[in-house]
Amino acid sequence: MAPSTLSIFLFSLLLLSPFSNSQSPPKPQAFIFPIKKDVSTNQYYTTIQIGSSPTTFNVVIDLGGKFLWFNSLDYFNAASSYRPILCGTPQCRIAEGVGCVFCFLSPPVPGCTNNTCSDYALNPFTGTQGYNGLGQDVLRVYSTRGDQYRVNDFPFQFSDPVLRQGLASPTAGLIGLGRTRISLQAQLASAFKIRQKFALCLPSSGNDGNMIVGQGAYSSPFPEIAKSLLSTPLIRNPVSTFGNEQIGNLTVEYFIDVKSIRVGEKTLSFNKTLLSINKNTGAGGTSIRTVRPYTGLHRSILNALITEFVEAAASKNITRVVSVAPFEACFDSKTVGSSKTGPDVPTIDLVLQSKSLYWRFYGSNSMVRVSSDVICLAFVDGGSNLTGPTTSVVVGGHQLENHLLEFDVSASRLRFSSSLLLHGTSCSQFRAS
Repeated sequence: MAPSTLSIFLFSLLLLSPFSNSQSPPKPQAFIFPIKKDVSTNQYYTTIQIGSSPTTFNVVIDLGGKFLWFNSLDYFNAASSYRPILCGTPQCRIAEGVGCVFCFLSPPVPGCTNNTCSDYALNPFTGTQGYNGLGQDVLRVYSTRGDQYRVNDFPFQFSDPVLRQGLASPTAGLIGLGRTRISLQAQLASAFKIRQKFALCLPSSGNDGNMIVGQGAYSSPFPEIAKSLLSTPLIRNPVSTFGNEQIGNLTVEYFIDVKSIRVGEKTLSFNKTLLSINKNTGAGGTSIRTVRPYTGLHRSILNALITEFVEAAASKNITRVVSVAPFEACFDSKTVGSSKTGPDVPTIDLVLQSKSLYWRFYGSNSMVRVSSDVICLAFVDGGSNLTGPTTSVVVGGHQLENHLLEFDVSASRLRFSSSLLLHGTSCSQFRAS
């Protein structure tokens, strides 16, 4: 008997249904996010899509940030699927919110909702803090295979516009990669049951990089580079470095245990207790921050570095010239040779668990060009923390560029490459296979 018209119609619907097995994307193992560098601020940012009718905008990447916060008029006008995180709910406990806000605007809108779980957002460039309610909406992400997925209840704060001051002009907020349960990698790990891990490859000016969240496979030549990554523990500061959190909380930032610092083969002379974290005050130690353009050092460490670097540079017939703020050791670029890793200057090592395990910075990461004929040592006075204890060494973005960094949050380990320039590649070539 010939099939009925109704049977053929129903069979056609089954083939076209988005819920059929033929249309369902595979379970993702990793997600990819583009990274760009804003040349005027030296800030690194990525692009996100949020909302059921998605709004697309850029957000600064902060390794030490707690969560996503932003202020976007485009999102405000299209936020039909926005929902507040109410006080006392499981989502509020996961967010570890600080108090409740009550806002009786009718109808409720992002930034003004009643009985809402709240927290402080920090602008790390100005030190400004904003207290506001937390919300949730759909976050759209792309797997390394190119498929799009939805995270239906992604938490964030729609912040006061004052927090945008000091951010790169293409951006509307900041996305946190810190050790919290509502950071980007933690939420993706929870939603898709993948490992809480991310690989970061920051580009130099004029290039793009990528971040891969999860257990991703890299495109060539990065699988070979990954085999030779060095490894060091990620440690915790027992005192929060964020001003509005109670002392005793575990910091959300990433610290590594640096034992000494070398220029060439010579170890710098300074008070080594500065490299340890004071368990009572939280001061000292070494953190890694993408929101610092250059590595900041305690004044006495910077003095020791400059003294030894200038002496080692002189032995290579490199001529020192007048300083250019904020840099204190500058040189005539005509007296500096070149190599595959940038200016041919003395190397700088952060020595880790042993003298044979170190993170080395060559000229491309240790020097910055400030004019056509002047280059400067790209390490600066770290000053004092605006909101909490002062860290002695804060490894900044310029030193991170063109290094492959794997933050295995689940295992509390950092794996890092030598300069990718040694391998004939750069972060602009970092892709998933």
